[in-house]
Amino acid sequence: MQHYNFPSTISARDIQRGYKKVFDTVKRVKRPVVVMANNDPQAAIISIDMLEEYNRLKQDEELFAIINEIWAKNRDKDSRRVLIDVTGDVEEVRKRIYEKTFGSR
Repeated sequence: MQHYNFPSTISARDIQRGYKKVFDTVKRVKRPVVVMANNDPQAAIISIDMLEEYNRLKQDEELFAIINEIWAKNRDKDSRRVLIDVTGDVEEVRKRIYEKTFGSR
């Protein structure tokens, strides 16, 4: 039998009245709380740990997309040509990461 961890919900008004308790709960149980307004989900409150994990997953997803792009581009090429192309692509990725981290030169 599968168990699903559906996120808890809370109204925006309840957050206004007791945000500290909501934050403490999210931090303690490590599960998101969905903020509702007029029975419509508006946002989610997540712990810092969950945010960091999300950011790691997004970064991994971006890197795998680049790897898949390189693989597709080089699938039919000579191994020496692949080395040249991959080296150029790695430099491009390094440049993107640098610019994303420190801004354009």
